Amino acid sequence: MNYSFEGFKRDDGTAGTRNYVGIVSSVICSSAVVHEISQKVSGTIPIVHANGCAQLGDDFKLTRNTLVGISSNPNIHSALLVGLGCETNQVSGLLNRTPKTKPIKGIGIQQLSGGTNTIQKGVSIAETWAKEATEQKRTTLPLSRLTVGILNVDTDHDSLRKTGPVIGGIVDKLVEKDAKVVMGLSKTLEPAGDLLSERIVNPTEKEKVIKSSKGLHRLRWKDPVVITKSSEFTEEETKLAALESKMTGSVSINSVLDYGEIPKENGLYMMNISSNVVESLSKMASSGCNVVLIVSNRGVLTGSIALPCMTVTPQRDESSFDELIDYTIKGSNIHEESERIIEEMLKVCSGKQTQLEMLELGEFSIPHLGTTY
Repeated sequence: MNYSFEGFKRDDGTAGTRNYVGIVSSVICSSAVVHEISQKVSGTIPIVHANGCAQLGDDFKLTRNTLVGISSNPNIHSALLVGLGCETNQVSGLLNRTPKTKPIKGIGIQQLSGGTNTIQKGVSIAETWAKEATEQKRTTLPLSRLTVGILNVDTDHDSLRKTGPVIGGIVDKLVEKDAKVVMGLSKTLEPAGDLLSERIVNPTEKEKVIKSSKGLHRLRWKDPVVITKSSEFTEEETKLAALESKMTGSVSINSVLDYGEIPKENGLYMMNISSNVVESLSKMASSGCNVVLIVSNRGVLTGSIALPCMTVTPQRDESSFDELIDYTIKGSNIHEESERIIEEMLKVCSGKQTQLEMLELGEFSIPHLGTTY
């Protein structure tokens, strides 16, 4: 098998599987203008969210890091940051923190004296970049240029028995070929934290995974502000996590990633994610993933606006959302199934649209650690 794909080579050594011009809102207040610019220019995507206004502390840092990360994603050819002007999350701060490895500019609605002027300016900039992106050709690149996200959604014991070993085989093969793999450390996988920590050499990173195995810590606004902790895991949850851990393969785990943290070396990384699919995919996009494998019982009804999301399901007797599924695991031979999924994934990375892309089911979202205001 030829472990290569046709992608867009970037100056920083990464590669895009898509070549979008990203129109990025710094704050919820500029979302309408961002949508208007994107609608007027083919080849652009609107990256909008509900954050950025009067945010403080860790919530503000999370929003800023996520937007810096998505603007830096290799699937984004160029990024136009659009702000209002009075928000906490200033465009100037985002520009200062975003690596200058691609065309990137910032404009503001108040600075340009209104939405109409901002739309005109944004369209002018985006049209130039979109033309450049259209003219850029795909080139043959090694699999090692990829950062692959893997997200498990709504799987049960039966489906994990079928999918776990196959996805684990994919992880091992990708790491063997020097790719980066980002595995979602979902709530259902947390009880396997002690088991996963045995594959981490770094003591600090080991502690992060062990801490996750003790339960998710969520910030809640109360009087006073406290941190609440989930209850102990049941025997059923522990068994499910052990099955899900097979998806991580057998390779060593490098570290646990947070919002905007980008893996520097090849290998397997864990990433704490929420139960919200869009938030989790957005987090993977902010960490440099350029394709995601979604492992699901029946398929999901949404994907990422910036990443091709390839949906993999086990073969089931009952009905599933066939129009959302890209590959069905038959369960005949683990090695062969793993190779076939990688082969299909490389076609997607070379430009083949996933089912979610064909249906234009892509979104972006940033969570809140606490309340916004």
